[in-house]
Amino acid sequence: MGAGGYVAIAALAGLYGASNLLLAFGWQRLLHHLGASVSRSWAIHAYAISQLAKYVPGNIFQFAGRQAIGVAAGIGNAPLAKSTAYELAFLIIGGVLFSPLVLPLIVANAPNWLGWISFVVVLASALWLATIVGADFGVAAVFYVAFLALSGLVFAAAFGLAGGSVDFGSHPAIAGAYALAWLVGLVTPGAPAGIGVREAVLLFLLGGLSSGPVILLAVVIGRAITVLGDLLFFAGGQLAGRFYRMTKEQR
Repeated sequence: MGAGGYVAIAALAGLYGASNLLLAFGWQRLLHHLGASVSRSWAIHAYAISQLAKYVPGNIFQFAGRQAIGVAAGIGNAPLAKSTAYELAFLIIGGVLFSPLVLPLIVANAPNWLGWISFVVVLASALWLATIVGADFGVAAVFYVAFLALSGLVFAAAFGLAGGSVDFGSHPAIAGAYALAWLVGLVTPGAPAGIGVREAVLLFLLGGLSSGPVILLAVVIGRAITVLGDLLFFAGGQLAGRFYRMTKEQR
C-alpha cells in the first residue's frame, strides 16, 4: 500500500473509534430503562475506560471493569449486571440479524437482493419488538445495530484496501460476514477481542470472493483499524471524563 492506503486506515480507525460511541449510548439507554440515569459524558467515559479490557485473555474483563466503575459511581450492582446481560443479548441478536446478508456467500447462485430483503424484514421486526418493551429498549437496539453495521462497512473498506472485491453489490455480504465473525468472537470464551476466532470465520465466509492471502491481509488491516479505533475511543473517554468532572464541580 502507498501513503494513501495508510491515510485511509487512519481515517477508518477514526470512524471505528467514533462508532464505539453508539455502544456507550446504547448502554446509557439500558441503564435508564433500569432506573439508573447517568449522563452521556459519564457513560462514554466508563465505557471507553473499560472497553480496553476486552484485549485481556478471558473476554469478560470489560464487563467486570464496567461493573466496578459503575459501583464506584454509586450505581447498584443489580442494574449494572442487568444492563450487561441486556447488552449481550442485544449484540448477539443483532449479530444474528445480519446473517441473511451472507446468503450470497454460502448459497450458490443466491441473488444479493434476497439477502437484502430478508435482512430488512428481520431487522424491522426485531426493532419493532424492542420498542414494545420500552422506548429506551428500542433506541438502544438501534444504537447496537448501527454499531454492527458501521463495523461491517469499515471492514468492507479494509477488504477493498487489501485488494479484494470492490464491487458495491458485494459490500453488504462482506459487512454481514464481519458482523457474524464479530459475534462468534464475542461469544467464544477466552478469546481476547475475538482474536483468531474472528479471522477464521472471515476466511471461511469470504473464501469465494478472493484468495486466501488477500483475505488474510484484509483481516490484518481490519484488526489494525479496530485496535487503533479502540485506542482513540479510550482517549476520547478520558476527555469525556474530564468534561463530566468539570460539569459536576460547577453544579
